[in-house]
Amino acid sequence: MNSIRISLAVIAMVTVTSFWVACSKNSKEYSEQNSENISNITLEVFEPVSAVSFNRSEVESVPALCGTSTVKSFINNSTSYGTISVGNDATDYYITISCNGSWSLKDISLYAGSDAGIPVNNGGMAQHNQFPVQKSYSSPCPGSWSLKIPIADLGNAFSISVRTNFMSPSGSTTAVWSEGSMISSPRPPTKFSFTEQVCIIDEGCAWGQGYWFGNGNQSWPDVNGTTDGSVTIGYENYTRDEARAIWWANNGQCPGIPDAKKAFAFVAAIKLSGASVIGNVELWAEVAAADVWLASLERLSPDNICDQPVAPEYVKDAVAGIGAWLDAHECE
Repeated sequence: MNSIRISLAVIAMVTVTSFWVACSKNSKEYSEQNSENISNITLEVFEPVSAVSFNRSEVESVPALCGTSTVKSFINNSTSYGTISVGNDATDYYITISCNGSWSLKDISLYAGSDAGIPVNNGGMAQHNQFPVQKSYSSPCPGSWSLKIPIADLGNAFSISVRTNFMSPSGSTTAVWSEGSMISSPRPPTKFSFTEQVCIIDEGCAWGQGYWFGNGNQSWPDVNGTTDGSVTIGYENYTRDEARAIWWANNGQCPGIPDAKKAFAFVAAIKLSGASVIGNVELWAEVAAADVWLASLERLSPDNICDQPVAPEYVKDAVAGIGAWLDAHECE
């Protein structure tokens, strides 16, 4: 009988102890979760999944970025601890976390990828300790941190979830999630989205064949330097008068504009526009293709321009590409 009483007492003590530990643990989790405040939140729920990985590297500086970067704040109880900004150039995404005032970075947990890839537990709570990027600092802690991720790894749109511990000058830390939409309720972990920005690359401009070969008295720059004439096309040197005579020769009598005349005028327009043309790899390849074909012909003149052979298809494509670039990049 005594052994039965002892067993019941032990069971009761274990049960009470287990209940107290569980309650303490839940209370601690609730306190921690609710101490990580955020602003501007809405409710979204995701199924439990695992985190995905991606290539990344920390960088000291961020280059000029395309379009408009997305900036979110880290706010807790009306205190703004810092910001996270996300942007891209032509090949990579750049994520930068910066501190406000005297705050510094203690540790960072960051996820980037699809919504479905955010690591969560069975209750839908985001698990920041499972995020693919984990960065910790010992004193002295920096005031900013930047990460580079290839666009090819994340696609043209993705979500970001980030939890940062900010440290005060006294050494105390505060864990804060960035502004965004809630991943689950009533927990504070958040995420926000970013879409790749279109890069508008300055390719310069050029004055077209109408500018250089038209009826006006537009003077030509000497782009040959010490070489004879004003411009070299197809390894032949031409003065302004010689080139304009070729353009206007037999105008309307040839079957359309001969391939040689069109190639000659377009290549001349690019070369005469000089430093105004920045172009791109494709444009310069097209100019080279047309120029080399013109070099295979006899020196052009008003007398033979209509007798030149039809250009190969690849030259026609190149000349068409030059013309399209001239139309899209006309100098004002």
